[in-house]
Amino acid sequence: MSSQSQTTRFSNRDVADILSEVADILQILDANRFRIIAFQNAAEAIRTYGQDINAVHAAGKLQEIPGVGKGIAGAIAELLEQGRVAEFEELKAQVPPGVVEMIHVPDVGPKTARRLWQELGITSVEELRQAAEAGRIRELKGFGAKSEQKILKGIELWSQRGGESRTPLGEARPLALALVEGLHTAASGAIQQIQVAGSLRRWRETIGDLDILCVSNDPSTVMEAFRSLPQVSDVVGSGETKTSVILTTGLRADLRVVEARHWGAALQYFTGSKEHNVALRELALRQGWSLNEYGLTATGSGQEPEGTQRFFDTEEALYDFLGLEWIPPELRENRGEIQAARRHELPPLITLADIQGELHGHTTWSDGTASIAEMAEAARRRGYRYWNVSDHSVGLGMVSGLDAARLAEQAREIEQLNRQWEAEGVDFRLLRGIEVEILADGSLALPDEVLAGLDVVVASIHSGLRQDRETITERCLRAVRNPHVDILGHPTGRLLGSRLPSALDVERVLQACAETGTVVEINAHPSRLDLNDAYARRAMELGCKLAINSDAHAPGGMEILEYGIGVARRAWLRAEDVVNTRPLPEMLALLKG
Repeated sequence: MSSQSQTTRFSNRDVADILSEVADILQILDANRFRIIAFQNAAEAIRTYGQDINAVHAAGKLQEIPGVGKGIAGAIAELLEQGRVAEFEELKAQVPPGVVEMIHVPDVGPKTARRLWQELGITSVEELRQAAEAGRIRELKGFGAKSEQKILKGIELWSQRGGESRTPLGEARPLALALVEGLHTAASGAIQQIQVAGSLRRWRETIGDLDILCVSNDPSTVMEAFRSLPQVSDVVGSGETKTSVILTTGLRADLRVVEARHWGAALQYFTGSKEHNVALRELALRQGWSLNEYGLTATGSGQEPEGTQRFFDTEEALYDFLGLEWIPPELRENRGEIQAARRHELPPLITLADIQGELHGHTTWSDGTASIAEMAEAARRRGYRYWNVSDHSVGLGMVSGLDAARLAEQAREIEQLNRQWEAEGVDFRLLRGIEVEILADGSLALPDEVLAGLDVVVASIHSGLRQDRETITERCLRAVRNPHVDILGHPTGRLLGSRLPSALDVERVLQACAETGTVVEINAHPSRLDLNDAYARRAMELGCKLAINSDAHAPGGMEILEYGIGVARRAWLRAEDVVNTRPLPEMLALLKG
C-alpha cells in the first residue's frame, strides 16, 4: 500500500490487493464488521472484474462494479489519480506491515495477530517464528506448547505457499467466460466453435493458465479481437494460430485456433489431464495409433499402413474410434475412467438441472443480506421446489446467532409465507432449519428439544479448527451421532488459499455418517468446495448420502451451485447419490430415515 507516482498504472489485481490489505488492517484494529466486509467484497469484485479498472474509472462507472459503493469508489478514484489514498495511509500507519502479513499465516487470525503484537511486541512473521521457537508465545493466556507448534507449522506452510501460482476456480471461471463472451461479440462471424479447455474445463479447484480453443475461418480476425479485449493487460506473444496474453488480474490466457477436422483431438488434448492423456495415448499405441493434438497416425503395428491419418471433428468420435464411451472432462484424471469407458460403465453424472432445492442458506436473521422472502424468491426463480432457512445458531461469536426464542419467532414468518404460497397454489415450500454450531466438546449450541422441532438441522464447525486430530475428530463424531443432526456442513472447514483444512480424520467421520445416515455436504462456495472431490467419492463408496448447497448469504449466492456440481461430477456422483435432487417428501424421508 505504498505511495506511488501519478504516472503509475494500477492493475485490477493491484487495486484488489490494496483493498484487501485495508480490510486486513481493519480486522486487526477490530473495526466495524460491515465496513470490513465492504472492503473484502469490493476487493473480490475488482479482482475478478473483466474490465480494466482504469478504463472503468475514466468512464465514471466505478459504482457499477458489484460491491463497490460510493465511499470505496471515491477511494479508488483517489488511488488511480493520486497514486495513494490519504485515509489508507493513515490506517497503514496504525499497524506494522509485518503484523498484517502475520494474519495470512495458517492458525494466526486477526485477533491472534493483534494480541501477539500488542502483548508480546511481535511485528513480523520472522519475529513470530523466533518467538514460537523460543517458547515465548505460551506466555499469552490461552496459548501453550501445542499452539506454538501449530504456528510454526503454519509459518512453514505459508512460506511454501508463497510461490503458489495457481488461481482458485472461483476467480478463473468468470474471467474465462467473459473472454469467450467478448470474443463472440467482437468476432462472432469468424468463430465456428469455441470452448474453454484445460483444468478449468475439468473443474479443478485451482487453475494454472486459461486455455481457450476455437475453430475459425478467419484466424487473424479472432487473434486481433482477443488482443483487444478489455480484460487483456499485456500480449506475451501472438502468431497466426496462437496468442498468449496476461489479463488485468495477472492470469495468463492462451487462445489457439485449430481446423475443424482437428477439433475433437485438439479439445481432448488441451483439456487433459496429463495423466489421462498419457493413458489414452498408451491405449492408442496398443491399437497401432499415435495420438496427438491433430488426430491419430498409424504406427504400422496395426491393420492400417504406417502414416495413415484419422481426424475427428468431435471428441465423441475420437473416443469412439478407440473403443471408449465419451468421457466427461471432470473424470479425466486417470482414476479408472478409461477402464470404465471401455466397459461402457461410466455413471450418468449429476447435472445442475437435477437439483430440486437447497438445504443450507442464510438470511438477515443471522449474517445474510436478504430477508427470508427475498431468498425464497431467488430460490423460486431457479426452479427450486424447496429451500431450507438455516441461519446460524448462538455459539458462533462473529454473527448474531439464533436461540430458541428467535427460532420460534422466525418460524412464524416462515409459516406465514408457506401459507401464502399454498393458498396461491405455488409448488414451493420453505423449510425450518438451523446451522447449529458444534461446540469445542462436540455438544451442540442448541438443546435437543429445540432441534427436534426443525425440518433440517445442519451442524458445522466454525471455530477451534486447529484442534488436534483426535480431539476434533471426536468432537465431530459426537455431533454426527446426535439423532437430530441431519447434515454435516463443510466438514473440513478449509478456505482455499487462506485456511488449511482441519486435522479431521475424514475417513472415520464419513464411516460414522454412513452408519448414522447423516448427510454429508458438498459446500459449493468456490472458497470452500468442501467436501472436495476425492472425499466426496469416498463418501459415496462408503454409502453416505450427500447434499450440494451454495450456503448462500444473498440471492445471487445461489448462482455458485454449479461449482458444487463440478465437485460432485469429479467425484463420479449421480443424481441418486444426492438427497436434494429428490422431491420434497422423498428428500425429507431420506434425511429422517
